[in-house]
Amino acid sequence: MQQPPTLTDAEAAERIHARFPSLATARVVRMGEGLDHQAFEVEGRYVFRFPKSDEAAEHLTWEARLTAWLGPRLPLPVPVYRFLAHPAADFAGYEKLPGTPALLVEPGRLDLSGLGRGLGAFLGTLHALDPAEADALGVPGDDDVELEEWSAAAVDDLRLAVEHGHVDPSRAADWEQRLRVRPTEGRGAPRLVHGDFAAEHVLVDARGAPTGVIDWSDACVGDPARDLAGLLHWGGAPMLTSALETYAAVSPAVLTRARWFAACRAVADIAFGQTQGRPEYLAAGQRALTGLEEHPAFGA
Repeated sequence: MQQPPTLTDAEAAERIHARFPSLATARVVRMGEGLDHQAFEVEGRYVFRFPKSDEAAEHLTWEARLTAWLGPRLPLPVPVYRFLAHPAADFAGYEKLPGTPALLVEPGRLDLSGLGRGLGAFLGTLHALDPAEADALGVPGDDDVELEEWSAAAVDDLRLAVEHGHVDPSRAADWEQRLRVRPTEGRGAPRLVHGDFAAEHVLVDARGAPTGVIDWSDACVGDPARDLAGLLHWGGAPMLTSALETYAAVSPAVLTRARWFAACRAVADIAFGQTQGRPEYLAAGQRALTGLEEHPAFGA
């Protein structure tokens, strides 16, 4: 199942209708597509995700177990899968959570400090959960502890960003040096992490309050700095500072790691936005890089 052709609404509907009789007449509308999944809204009530590779399908299997376990343990809702296409998890569906991905909301309309405090408490609860229980659910460990793949991918993404005029060429050498120098201190004990904690995976209501956290397919037992980096990438140092009020005390080395991960995420967003025609990701990545340069308090 390596990179199947993109499903049309009709093809997705045919598979959903055939597998789940209770949805035999449900309306199916495409929502979007990422690197690993295609997503469809069903009857305006459910979200169905179709993996684009065998690896993504494997992740979806344990993701369904994980979110069912996380649901009663976290202070914000997470997807709980009601429709699982067994025996192979070639697609699955959950009841749609309320809210809009924060990536699609103008940052100026959001109270990033208030959001930071709420999400700091959320991450504090998540990172305090027993990683052994996550392991028992099938959640993988970090497969790039030394950050070699992170660094190599970030350098490639940076070069693409420069090539297409999204990063000033005069800053390219400095950014490449920062991305090549992998942080070695502050790793700490592995914890259960979301793994792709970012504005596109936090839902907010019309008032800007968080209503849920979606897409747990990159969860792993790994470095908590990866999740903290999502806040730094999203709302800069002010948002992360607010989050730390409710999270826990962290060392300067952890903050340095978070800053490095945030830079990697920023160039990845720019590359994704460029290759997939997603201007919201381009804007988010460029905004994050600017913020990292303007607020160097966490070291580089």
